[in-house]
Amino acid sequence: MMKIFKSSRIIAGVFTTVILISLNSCSDLLEPEVYDRAEASKFPQNEKELLSTVGATYGQLRGYYDPVTVLNSATSDEMVVPTRGPDWFDNASWQQMAKHDWTPVSPGQINGSWEWAYRVIAGSNINIKAISGSTLQVDGKDAILAELRLLRAFAYYSLMDMFGNVPIITETSPAGNAVQNTRAEVYAFVVKEITEALPKLRDEKGQQVYGRFTKGAANTLLAKVYLNAQVYTGTPRWQEALAATNAVISSPAAYSLTANYLDNFAVNNGNNSNTYGENILAVPYDKVLAGGMNWQMRTLHYAQGGVYGLPGNPWNGFATRADFYNSFSDGDARKAIWLEGPQKDKAGNVLRFTDAVDNVNKELNFTPKISSLEKAFANEGVRNVKYEVQTNNNRFDQDNDFVLFRFADVLLMKAEASLRLGNSAEALTLVNRVRERAKAAPLSSVTLDVLLAERGREFAWEGWRRSDLIRFGKWSSSWEFKSNSQPHRSLFPVPAQQISNNPNLKQNPGY
Repeated sequence: MMKIFKSSRIIAGVFTTVILISLNSCSDLLEPEVYDRAEASKFPQNEKELLSTVGATYGQLRGYYDPVTVLNSATSDEMVVPTRGPDWFDNASWQQMAKHDWTPVSPGQINGSWEWAYRVIAGSNINIKAISGSTLQVDGKDAILAELRLLRAFAYYSLMDMFGNVPIITETSPAGNAVQNTRAEVYAFVVKEITEALPKLRDEKGQQVYGRFTKGAANTLLAKVYLNAQVYTGTPRWQEALAATNAVISSPAAYSLTANYLDNFAVNNGNNSNTYGENILAVPYDKVLAGGMNWQMRTLHYAQGGVYGLPGNPWNGFATRADFYNSFSDGDARKAIWLEGPQKDKAGNVLRFTDAVDNVNKELNFTPKISSLEKAFANEGVRNVKYEVQTNNNRFDQDNDFVLFRFADVLLMKAEASLRLGNSAEALTLVNRVRERAKAAPLSSVTLDVLLAERGREFAWEGWRRSDLIRFGKWSSSWEFKSNSQPHRSLFPVPAQQISNNPNLKQNPGY
């Protein structure tokens, strides 16, 4: 007889449900509880068990870093992935991102981002329908339903930001091919979902709510939605953005800036109470049980595996452009996220390698200048170790949790809303508060261009640069390896695969 058992556990802060299937002979003795036949009233019976039923949906957030964050970063001026000899060509997909020359077919991260979002939406809808339809009265039920609505709203925020017009599918939507909603309709839906769910969310920080949507995380997301309202709907909502940031700042959770900027991204950031004040929402990873955090493999040079005690050679891909790197002053503590100059082995000797481009043995010296997008030397481009490299690690994945929302972002979003509303003094105070933590010299004045540059330094490679450049009117400008891009490229195309699957979908103009 086939039996299905459920086992709940926490993996790196994420509640998951493991389905165990066994084939046993029928026996009335020593018969374990079988949940596919158990009375509904027996499971779940408390908040922890209820959380276990939505763990898979929360687990989908691990897919946000790649492809969504990678796509938003590699199409901006903060990240570039040049082709290095035979590596990182990938049918020119990384070059397409750098040049703003993508299509509805390539790169694959465009379709991957669409599918990631709708996986989160599908899981949320299933959970919302099941929990809402249950007559069980479980402590925390309303809060978990609210969290599911926030997970769904976050996925729709990403779709709205990247694609514009997308179908709104909820737990009550009929089966069949959905019809696209306008970007303004998606915006209104996201705002409604957040504001309606907010009162039922928990308003605290710490291990009990780590990796979950709280009121602080919901207001941070709401601030981001309002901050970009003019892009999404044509109507600015600066005052509403300001109110949302104030709600986070005045929260009983008492968020604050972590004293050491890099602690937010350390290997143990999910188990360090010092980071709970700043990291409002993070995605838990575990190198064994919940993999996918392989930031270090993407950016480090092949020759650096032994330096960090990695199980193999890194992939020597992700780098930054010279202009972006040069925006960091020498006194800025945030400059420590970059590896530049000669790279040494454990004995202090400069590493050497043979370059596949010219077949010359040379010292490993990371240079800001990248000579060619199509044929870069292996040492070109400054590398990013913002997320601490986990040394002597026998796996390619790491234990660092990926940070989605930080209190520093709330402060700089408030600074931007204040500046756009004419309160430059308030904006300057907030910007200098963030700079003080970075040990950067205080500014005497702040403009929109100054604020955009500050956001670039504070949130490098965290996935916000694309939407920032669009909101500040800089997305179509030329930068290294990219000429002025066409206005329609502020949206990605609806993936060709999705249009093939659903004929009701219409392609974005220009594609």
